[in-house]
Amino acid sequence: MTTTIYLDESGFTGDDLYNPDQRFFTIASTIIEEEEARAILSRCFPRYQGEEYKFTNIWKRERSRDGLRALAAELPRLADHAFVWIIDKRFCLLTKMVDYLVEPGAYEAGFDWYADGWGRRYLNTIHRDLVTHGADELYDSIIFSWDAFARDPTGERLDVLNEHLARGKATTEAPLPSLFDLLLRGLGHFRVRNPNLAQFTDSNEIQVTSVFSSITWWRQQRSEDFALVHDESSAFLKQRDLWSTMLRDDFDGPPVPIADGTEVELPLRVRSSTAVRSHDSYSVQLCDILAGLLAKAGPGLVGGSHDPFIVELVLAGAGELNFNGIMPEALYVDGPPRRRNGPDMVDRMTELLKPYLDKKMEERKSPDI
Repeated sequence: MTTTIYLDESGFTGDDLYNPDQRFFTIASTIIEEEEARAILSRCFPRYQGEEYKFTNIWKRERSRDGLRALAAELPRLADHAFVWIIDKRFCLLTKMVDYLVEPGAYEAGFDWYADGWGRRYLNTIHRDLVTHGADELYDSIIFSWDAFARDPTGERLDVLNEHLARGKATTEAPLPSLFDLLLRGLGHFRVRNPNLAQFTDSNEIQVTSVFSSITWWRQQRSEDFALVHDESSAFLKQRDLWSTMLRDDFDGPPVPIADGTEVELPLRVRSSTAVRSHDSYSVQLCDILAGLLAKAGPGLVGGSHDPFIVELVLAGAGELNFNGIMPEALYVDGPPRRRNGPDMVDRMTELLKPYLDKKMEERKSPDI
């Protein structure tokens, strides 16, 4: 048996994760087939006119708000048939910086950073401390500096980041100076481990990994094979070598731990990935609306202002929608990570990606022609 997963996204800005106009990236996926999706959309938006249902068109028209209310009321019935992955890009930048600067030291010291979701809770703890101790401006400057370095990895950009971290260590109150000291030491080790910064590429990639994370959620819920259908405008298959390696069927072993502390059985058994024009698929159009809706809900999910209309939709049923992602949560560390007694999450993912990583290494060794 094969189940088709439809998906579409909102807020993708390439490797520009600091983008001030699109703070949230979302991927919505459903197993709602075409005829049911068509019926839902026509029932909720009976007066909608246009070649296809688009969230941007629906959101800006006041007369379409009743349609979103109707859709929200239907979501509890559809809760097990839809999932949204959401990324707060700024928090994601903090996550990536800590993963590159701090986690390797913990690994070398014999700790399993990711076991039981410890690394995720640690990032929440850092974010809480930065916000509650009034270091918002410093937090902003640090993630801006990391984003600039990730997009153009040079020693000069690392120097700028170092200056911001040093300022944080010198000007903040406990417990923040110890955090900045840890990041500074990690930055020094990062320079040693990466003598050729020009090879530090694709570190701001979120699209392929977000699709992978979405399919991971579905694999944890269901046992059958999957067929993937997505909007042709999605660029994740431009990294086809990476995607096909992540889906390879010859990967054996025990379940792979993931960052939230759960596990997933690999391979994911995605048997096909098909690009379609969105106006030819009602299921993809429904995903577009769900992705846009969660992007609008993003600020409220991370402690910002709550849009009153979004609150209304949540109370009407949209709150039943399954979602997960990379964003700050009220889950914090209460002790050190546990000792590593075997391969951790990164070891297992490196093993999964070995054919792709080996190929990239050979390409770097080959002289330019």
